[in-house]
Amino acid sequence: MAENQRRQLPTTHLAVKPGYNTNIRLGDALYHVQTEDRGAGHPFIDTIVYVQGRVLHRRSANYEELLGSAEPGETALRERIEQQHRGVIEELRAGTLKLDLAAAPAGIEVRLLNPTSWFASGRATLQIEVRERGTQRPAADVQVEATLEATAGPERFAACTDTEGRAELSFSLPPLGPKAATLVIRAAGPSGEDAIRYQVKPKPRAPAQ
Repeated sequence: MAENQRRQLPTTHLAVKPGYNTNIRLGDALYHVQTEDRGAGHPFIDTIVYVQGRVLHRRSANYEELLGSAEPGETALRERIEQQHRGVIEELRAGTLKLDLAAAPAGIEVRLLNPTSWFASGRATLQIEVRERGTQRPAADVQVEATLEATAGPERFAACTDTEGRAELSFSLPPLGPKAATLVIRAAGPSGEDAIRYQVKPKPRAPAQ
């Protein structure tokens, strides 16, 4: 699934991230359960159940009351993420979470069209395309969001796809620090959700003369 793809590319006290990903086979269907913290700027724990890229179920829980807490708050957030993820899995296995495979939308696929030229002169320009899975038709009016994780923010930038299923996000790249950051590009619309991830490595410093 695209959410698990990782590729290489040249506030508050709470900073948990990342979440959990689990595959479960029930009968002939392989379910992928994904739970993640959306970050302090959007304090929700999201759990999504996919089958072949199609979103069958989504569950969100707000944790705004934990913002501003120090270590105990971060520990509580980790426990909530794990508990919500495990709870959805248990409901699936017990059959109490009823999902209609036939009624699920076909799903969408998000792509970065300029993976080798998206960054220049300190500025990022992401040319993004979203298409329907199977038919490969452009997916219009889909919300696209780019998030830079492991930066001071995390930083988020959003746009909406046009009739050709395309959107462009342009922004100054914030300082990355000594460690690699993760660029996450998400797309969400009536037909489903998809995401791709890229690791962004800071440029090595030139040796001192």
